[in-house]
Amino acid sequence: MSVFDPLDGWFEKGFRVRSQKAATARRDQARSRSGSAPSSTSGVKFSAGAKSKNVASVIRKAPEVMVKITGSSSGLATVKHHLDYISRNGDVELTNECGESIHGREEVKELREQLKASQVPHDSNKREFLHVVFSMPAGTPEKAMRESVAQFCQEEFANRRYVMAFHGDTDHTHVHVCVNTRDIDRADEPRLSPRKADLFRWRLGFADKLRENGIDAAASERRHRFNYRKPEHSAVRQIRADNPSSAVYNVRRATANAEDRVIKATLQPEKAFVGPIRPPRLAKVQQAAKSELQAALRAGTRPPHPAEQRIQASKIKTLASWSEVVRNLDAAGERDLAQSLAKMMREADKPVTSRAQELYDLAKSRRSQDRDHDR
Repeated sequence: MSVFDPLDGWFEKGFRVRSQKAATARRDQARSRSGSAPSSTSGVKFSAGAKSKNVASVIRKAPEVMVKITGSSSGLATVKHHLDYISRNGDVELTNECGESIHGREEVKELREQLKASQVPHDSNKREFLHVVFSMPAGTPEKAMRESVAQFCQEEFANRRYVMAFHGDTDHTHVHVCVNTRDIDRADEPRLSPRKADLFRWRLGFADKLRENGIDAAASERRHRFNYRKPEHSAVRQIRADNPSSAVYNVRRATANAEDRVIKATLQPEKAFVGPIRPPRLAKVQQAAKSELQAALRAGTRPPHPAEQRIQASKIKTLASWSEVVRNLDAAGERDLAQSLAKMMREADKPVTSRAQELYDLAKSRRSQDRDHDR
């Protein structure tokens, strides 16, 4: 019996959505009735005590892994652009499912020819490739990151073609994986079509591989950590990064874009843009938030939290489960871990505010400061 048994529902049966494995299981049942061999896809293999190690990492507030599907390709015509992107036009090394290195434009071109020979269509109405990103905070050792992703892919994407590329020059160390959705040998094998449950299982597996390679990492839901605020949408973040008046204005990105425009104008002056520069964009959600804030300030009413009741109910359940874990840790003599968990629970007792409420409080505070200054 584990001290973390009260959390079984979180990490094993906490999803009410179907997973990719369900489709594979149904296919195996049909094959067994017809006398065919079962599916060749086994999925990622977890180490002994992976659940306990993961929960301990969550309590220690280890970095959370990110596994994200960033897009897909419907054939060779579109996967070409993605391969050029992740290989930085041949400057970054790619590694395939056999561990072979692919470097340079010519070798990337040969890879596309191999995919063409393996009957990957030029264009299709189905997803032929998935674009997956495995990410960790900046500073994560490259060797451990590469080995962890490679071990994960060898188990989870067994008998599928894929290439991976390591990028360590951004704010987050990450590995791009471009994986073929079709099985190499069996045409009747279910295509790779991960659901929410699969993505969480991938996160658990990736974190487990990182821990095996000496990197403390965790995979949990936001509610496990009492974090009830959804992250900013990537499209909104990019718009803010391109706006010079934004607090997160990305100077490096703006400089690179300006240099790119100069190069294009030099190479093709007849196509150079000579019109007025487009003013900085403002995301529609930001425009709506600004309008709502102005209306709330005029009315003098603090905006309500739209999910306050749901958050409170979730917090009560989470605290109850963690409380039982604290008692189990104390009984097992894990005092340091129990104290860390108790501290996390105390920090979670503070009220939850929305972005709109924080903006309202900030605006009210600044207005009162301005009035005091005028006096």
